[in-house]
Amino acid sequence: MTSTTPADQAARAGKAAHKRQSKREALLSGAAMLFNARGIAGTSLADVAEAVGLTRAAAYYYVSDRAELVFQCYSRSCDLTADDLFNASQEANGLERILAFVRRAFAPERPQVAVLNDINALDGPLASVIRAASDRNSATLTGFVREGVADGSVRDCDCEVAAQCLIGMINFARLSPLWGGGASRTYRAKLRDAVLALVEHGIAASAVTFDCALDADLFLPQRFNAFDRKKASELKQDQLLAEASRLFNRDGIEATSIDEITRAIGATKGVVYHYMKDKPDLVARCYERAFDVYERIGAAGREHGRSGLERGLLITHLFTQAILGPVSPLMAQPGLDNLPEERRQAFRNRAVGMNRLSARFLQEGMADGSCRRCDPMITTHVFAGTFGWLPKWVPPNDPRSPRRFADEICRFLAHGLGAGPPSFPQERL
Repeated sequence: MTSTTPADQAARAGKAAHKRQSKREALLSGAAMLFNARGIAGTSLADVAEAVGLTRAAAYYYVSDRAELVFQCYSRSCDLTADDLFNASQEANGLERILAFVRRAFAPERPQVAVLNDINALDGPLASVIRAASDRNSATLTGFVREGVADGSVRDCDCEVAAQCLIGMINFARLSPLWGGGASRTYRAKLRDAVLALVEHGIAASAVTFDCALDADLFLPQRFNAFDRKKASELKQDQLLAEASRLFNRDGIEATSIDEITRAIGATKGVVYHYMKDKPDLVARCYERAFDVYERIGAAGREHGRSGLERGLLITHLFTQAILGPVSPLMAQPGLDNLPEERRQAFRNRAVGMNRLSARFLQEGMADGSCRRCDPMITTHVFAGTFGWLPKWVPPNDPRSPRRFADEICRFLAHGLGAGPPSFPQERL
C-alpha cells in the first residue's frame, strides 16, 4: 500500500484546484464570447457548456443558473478592467496611463471579456454591484484624463466624455465581429493600434476647427396633414420605435420589456401589438428604422462634406445628435442571431454597407490630405464606439446638449487627446 505524505496531498489538492480554476475560466470565456455574439437572451447555460466542452451537469458545479453565470462574467470583466487600470496607473503621466490601459485591454493573451451591455437584465442587487464596479473603473479612467490635463500631457477636454469614448471604443471593438470585423489576434492587434493612434493623435492630418451646421432633427418625420390617417399611423409607429430604441440602447434588449415601452409612451400593450407581432418583430422594426436613419445621415455627409475628414466628422456629429436626441435610432446590439434569418442577413448587409461608406470617407480623406494614414475599415469600427456607448452612461437630465457631446467627440476623433504642439498650421473646415 502506497503511503502519501502531507506534501503529496497538498500537491494533488493544488493540481485539482488549478484544474477547477482553468475550467471555470474556460466557462467564463466561452460565456463572454456567446454573450457578446448572441446577447444574454439568446444564450443558455447549456449553449455555453457545449461551447467549452462541458456537460450541463458539470457547468452547474461552477454556477447555479444562467443569472449567476452572467453575474460572474460581468464581475470578471470589471475585475480585469480594474487590474488594467491599476497597472496602467504606474505610468509617468496621464496620457501614458491612458495608452497603457488601452494596450492592456487589447493584450493578445487577454481572455474573452463580456461587454457590460445588459447589466439591467440582472436582479436589482446584482445589477447594483456590477454598476458600482463599472462606475469605479470609469471614474479611475476619467481620473487619468484629468491627471493628463493637469500635467500637460493631455489637451483640455471634457474628461468624462473622453474617458467614456475610450470605454465605448474598446467595447465596440470587442463587438466588431458582429458587424463584419474579425476575432483573430491579428485583428485585435489592428484594433489596438487604431485606438492608440486615435487617442494620441486623432485622424486629422492638420489642425482644424470643425462646425456642424446640420441638425439631426432633420431625420424626424416631417409635418403632414393632420387628417391624413396613413401619415398619422406612420407617426405613431415612429414614436413607438424611437422610444423602444431609446430603452433598448440604454438598458439592453433583454432587460427591456414591452410593459416598460408602453409605460414610456403612455399606451397599452394593445397599441404595440396593433403594429408589431411580438418583441422580435419590434426589435427588427427598430433596426430597419435605424438603418434608414443611418443611411440618410451617410447621404448627408456625402452631400455636405467638402473633404474626406469633414464627411467622416459630419456623420459622427449627426450620429451622436441622433443617439442622444429624439431621433434615437437603435445601436448595434448583441443578439442579432435571435432574429429571423432573412432579416438578420439584410441587417448585416446594411451594417457592412454603412461601414464601407464610412471607410470610404476616410480613404478620400487620405487621398485629399485631410486624414492621417490609417486602416479605414478598422478605424471605422473604432469610431462607432465613441457615440454608440453614450446611452449607457449619459443620464436623461444631463445638462450637456447632444450638440455639445457631438462637438466633444468630433474633437476627440479629429485631434486625439495628446497635448503635444501641432506640427502644422491652423486650418478651418
